[in-house]
Amino acid sequence: MTWLEFALLHTSEPTTVRVAARRGNRFAQPTTIGPCVVNRKVVFCPPDTDVPPGSLVYLPTGQTSRVRAACRLDAHGYRLPGHLQLDLE
Repeated sequence: MTWLEFALLHTSEPTTVRVAARRGNRFAQPTTIGPCVVNRKVVFCPPDTDVPPGSLVYLPTGQTSRVRAACRLDAHGYRLPGHLQLDLE
């Protein structure tokens, strides 16, 4: 299963989020990433996404949250494909 197939299976339509990646004491210009699977405090992103902890995430609801932890997970042969998990504050 590819990341796109997984995202479409778990959402009614592709969801994107805007991210301002933290680079030292500054934030980069916000960029759009997706498709993502968004939960209240967790965002599952495509595996090639690079979002360090401390970055700002602008959710589709209009809420802004800070990334508490970012964890890259490999597929390991399960139905969950490789992805980046963002835990939000």
